[in-house]
Amino acid sequence: MRKILHVEKFCHYRFFVMTIFMLFVSCLLYAAPLPPTQQNSTENGSRKITGIVKDEKGMPLPGVNVVVAGTHTGTITDVNGSFSLTLPADKTALEFSFIGYQSQKIFAAGKSRLNVQMTPEARKLDEVVVIGYGTQKAKDLTGAIESVSSKDFQKAPVANAEELISNKISGVQVLPSSGQPGAGSSILIRGGASLSASLDPLIVIDGMPLEGWDSGPGMLSQLNPNDIATFTVLKDASAAAIYGSRASNGVILITTKEGVKGAPKISFSENTEVSDLRKEISVLSATQYRNVINNLGLTTVTPVGNASTDWQKEIFQTALSTSYNLSVGGKVKALPYYASTSYTDQNGILKTGNYKRITGMLNLNPTFFTDHLKVTISVKGSYEKQRIANQNAIWVAAEYDPTQPVYTSDQTYGGYYQYTQYASNPAVTISNPVSMIDQVHSYSSTIRSIGNIHLDYKVHFLPDLHINVNAGYDASRATSSYWTPANYFADNVAGGYNNQADPASKVFNTVFESYANYAKELPSLLSKIDLTGGYSYNNFLSTYYYYPTYNQAGTQLSQYGYPSTSGYGMDQPSHSIISFYGRLNYTFDQKYLLTASIRDDGSSRFAPSHRWGIFPSAALAWKMKDENFLKNNRVISDLKLRLSYGVTGQQDGLANYMHVPVYTAASTLYQYYIGNTAYTTIWPSVYNPDVKWEQTATANAGVDYGFLEHRITGSLDVYKRETKDLLQTVIVPLGYTFSSTMTRNIGTMENDGVEFLIKAVPVQTKNFTWNISYNFAYNQNKITHLNYTTDNGLSLSSDDRLVNTVGYSRDTYYLYHQVYDKNGMPVEGQVVDANHDGVISASDRYLTNKSAVPKYLMGFNTSFQYKRWTLGIAMHSDLGNYIYYQPTNSTIAITGWNTSENMSTLYYKTHFSQSSSYENYSDLYLQNASFLKCDNINLGYDFGNIIRDSHVSLRLSASVQNVFTITKFTGQDPETNSGYQNTYPIPRTFSLGLNLNF
Repeated sequence: MRKILHVEKFCHYRFFVMTIFMLFVSCLLYAAPLPPTQQNSTENGSRKITGIVKDEKGMPLPGVNVVVAGTHTGTITDVNGSFSLTLPADKTALEFSFIGYQSQKIFAAGKSRLNVQMTPEARKLDEVVVIGYGTQKAKDLTGAIESVSSKDFQKAPVANAEELISNKISGVQVLPSSGQPGAGSSILIRGGASLSASLDPLIVIDGMPLEGWDSGPGMLSQLNPNDIATFTVLKDASAAAIYGSRASNGVILITTKEGVKGAPKISFSENTEVSDLRKEISVLSATQYRNVINNLGLTTVTPVGNASTDWQKEIFQTALSTSYNLSVGGKVKALPYYASTSYTDQNGILKTGNYKRITGMLNLNPTFFTDHLKVTISVKGSYEKQRIANQNAIWVAAEYDPTQPVYTSDQTYGGYYQYTQYASNPAVTISNPVSMIDQVHSYSSTIRSIGNIHLDYKVHFLPDLHINVNAGYDASRATSSYWTPANYFADNVAGGYNNQADPASKVFNTVFESYANYAKELPSLLSKIDLTGGYSYNNFLSTYYYYPTYNQAGTQLSQYGYPSTSGYGMDQPSHSIISFYGRLNYTFDQKYLLTASIRDDGSSRFAPSHRWGIFPSAALAWKMKDENFLKNNRVISDLKLRLSYGVTGQQDGLANYMHVPVYTAASTLYQYYIGNTAYTTIWPSVYNPDVKWEQTATANAGVDYGFLEHRITGSLDVYKRETKDLLQTVIVPLGYTFSSTMTRNIGTMENDGVEFLIKAVPVQTKNFTWNISYNFAYNQNKITHLNYTTDNGLSLSSDDRLVNTVGYSRDTYYLYHQVYDKNGMPVEGQVVDANHDGVISASDRYLTNKSAVPKYLMGFNTSFQYKRWTLGIAMHSDLGNYIYYQPTNSTIAITGWNTSENMSTLYYKTHFSQSSSYENYSDLYLQNASFLKCDNINLGYDFGNIIRDSHVSLRLSASVQNVFTITKFTGQDPETNSGYQNTYPIPRTFSLGLNLNF
């Protein structure tokens, strides 16, 4: 019955999607206009309009689109900039547009001839780019900075803000953590600059730095992507050093939308998505499983069932999700405002998983004293609620016996078939995956608010001087619960568990900054100076609550040897950063640029002798295009050379009190007896007062270019980064501390790379425009020095198949050579005795020179616009990365332990019967995980104004995400797979969207 209901639900989803899609296509076909025609100049009161269009220098501008407003009737200017068309009697305005220039709408009432002058669009050299503690024009930037505005974001619907810049910026990886609803993505800039400390860039939203409860994937999950105006990425040290000790992994500055002058603008959007599993784990079917058992004569050892169950189909589903966004922006007298709210309801492809989010934002930008005082007030809030599907069911579904049924004939263990009914030791058996989905209840909820007020005062008696004050907070509270019924599993019945934990946490981070900016033109010296100096204080406070665990009867249980108490534990770690910083921007003759900055940071995470760090930087740039020998060159529209050097720091990812001993009472497992009396012991945590900053020095050389009036633009950067005093947890001698490991500064690592970006508009006509962009990045990571290693010169990573050693990339695979027979088939249980001592040991493993870190990144985006139709395609590729993927592929899965488990189809290649300890480190399972992925394809139609003489416009769109992946990797997804079969796969998603603007 349950399976029938599932099929019916899937059919309803398909019917719903197909119905909506057919309605969408019908609307488009109905609304599609007939080919434009020029009307007779004397018919129905229409009249002929002629004119000439010129550029900002007064020169004729050919190829300008001239369209009758609200129609498709139009023409383009000729080589002399002239145009002629017929204006219908019921129309009064013409629209002029051309690449690189601002669009204009000109009313022609009572006129027969128009003289139009186009204004260059401030989107290239003259656009304003947000930098640390200020802004600059793009043409005056000296560092490796890339900015993406809302008009260039990914056009496909996204749930998380970081996906907006996926594939858009060279050297920047947006790495999805999983396909789970609400799961965010981590961002990696230039390969990261650390071994075990944080690899996440510093993220600053409207002047508020983020840190705390969720500093990795999902940091931006509570921000509505529709509220974001720009992403600016500071990649090199000269750009990021103004943020000092938190900038080694780069800095991302996010600005949200603000109100603009004019009538209120209301925007509403709705998106409906259907997601499904793109690829299953390759395992034996029930028939194949029975054949293996029969062929090997194992029927007496392993009873085979009569069912044919595809366990992966039982736990995965076709998921329906919806999202709604509403925003309003405008200006009331001297008060610009922008307000928005959104609601997201996302179901997961793994059954029972669901994520709901409500967001709200308010931005106010009033001015006082005749614009001498500008105030920015920004408040963002969100509420998230989630049921987290039991992800462990994924690998269990891949290994559970496919000849057994989902449900049992009685109600034992919740009514699900379980091996514990037959196994002698239920503790080591795997559970029914459908039971794991239905009976494990895991919930979480988070309330978060981010807000700040920024004052910018232009001094009355010295207008070149601005005094800025910024105060903000980031507050959140997260709660979670996890419970299972007592009849979920045999061990539960024995222990009576029905509730494992109900942890909760709070974060309250605050920032206060005050800085002055002095900008002055010095015409007599052909110079311009821009000075900034300031002070910053950041405090980060977290509170963790440890609630007790109860059994089915409501009795509180002891955990991990700690006695049961009526109360609960609480911890409040905190740390602070105090900073002083300054920056100089100097321009000579509008062609020669100098930027220098310095920051002095003090962090409470370090001992007084290592608490302060100084982080300087300097950069030079030469605007060659403005030299006389290139100024009038009509082919080259931009050419600027850049050179920079700077030092940044790293302190994120460290414990708050690493430099001091923190004494805690041990559990009852570690009591000390004096006579017959047991005493609770008190011991210090692991601490190291000698720990200091990681420091990353970066040298960068780059060129920004543009050709053919910016029809082609881009940049090329070459960089070298060296990180010293790398932080790593290493093994220490016994008796040194109360732990076998300690965090220390252990060595030096380099990242050398090249980044290339090109954007082009190959075709632009009256009705058709084609845009294309491509970015490429190469990064070579190498460890150059280590202080603390094992006897063989290796420093182990978190996975003991991965090591860090001098001369190789971080996280290099360290494996045995697999032995193969003359037919090229792997020989079971045999690996190469590399040192020829007759004994297989760890010393026979070798450094593969293959890493989990990709060497090459590529991103490709293209869009086509034909009249009111738009089509966009986005793709990206990672090359040179490897994954150790070892699915179950030996018959020990059938004959071993207490239950029979399924195997991977890899068994047909290996025919292994046992699983040796050597096999777990064999290079047989090291796979090339390079891939090319088509991220999304989107199609849209803009209806324009749907009500005559109104500003109500409509746009419909359809898209597919995670379209296809080309790879040799045999797992589900090379982008998210960690080498294990319990990774939540990223689904393929089909979506339909609607946008209404008023």
